[in-house]
Amino acid sequence: MRLENRIAIVTGGGGGIGSGICRCLTREGADIVVSDINTEKARKVVDEAEGMGRRALAVHSDVTDASSCDDLVAKSIEAFGQVDIVINNAGHFGTHVGGAVTDHPISAWDDNYDINVKGPFLLCRSVADHMKGRRSGKIINISSVAAKRDPTFLPAYTAAKNALLSLTRLLAKDLGPHNINVNAICPGMLWTPFWESLAPKLAKTEKAFAGQEPREAFKQYIANAAPLQREQTPEDIGNLVAFLASEEACNITGQAINVDGGAAMS
Repeated sequence: MRLENRIAIVTGGGGGIGSGICRCLTREGADIVVSDINTEKARKVVDEAEGMGRRALAVHSDVTDASSCDDLVAKSIEAFGQVDIVINNAGHFGTHVGGAVTDHPISAWDDNYDINVKGPFLLCRSVADHMKGRRSGKIINISSVAAKRDPTFLPAYTAAKNALLSLTRLLAKDLGPHNINVNAICPGMLWTPFWESLAPKLAKTEKAFAGQEPREAFKQYIANAAPLQREQTPEDIGNLVAFLASEEACNITGQAINVDGGAAMS
């Protein structure tokens, strides 16, 4: 219960990693605001949190829209009186996979940047004054191991997640004097809806995935990429989020921590 009486916003909270993060935060005593463009999924996470005895609120929001981010923060403060923790988890890789970097359509780059970089920036901008006024806050950006390994089959996503790491460091420098910690987590390989939709596309563009059942190709990819040779779970990410959001991590800021079975070592 190290996060008791804390209020956390989790964007993309209805998804695979997002729901795992919410589960770990509520287990540690936090009340949560589940932000998602899919309200039905968000409400399921809210029901689970309330079943654990926590307060929870589902908010339909679009992180790429500044007014939507302002509204998310305002509704959170109206419901709970404060915002202590922000988890910028919403993100995606888009529809274009594989091929040469320079052949990627401009729309794929714009789409990835809007959700994976602009979104976290907008929400941080919306919540910054509130956290500064309270001289307290924890911001955790969910990047990707792609930002450390640069897979060529997801160039726009990889570049955007790298940019998110730079944004994390800039925010840490800017907000640190106000007692606000900003860190990033780089998840490895998790069989979530993200990978479920990605694997069939890789089978068409990458030799390593060609002709294989997607789940088996995913397992083989992990075996080749990670020394621990096992996939990660949403709770693996959520456990680190809970730690970084706690006072035990009060002197950690500007860091990008991998949770990837050793696929990237830095």
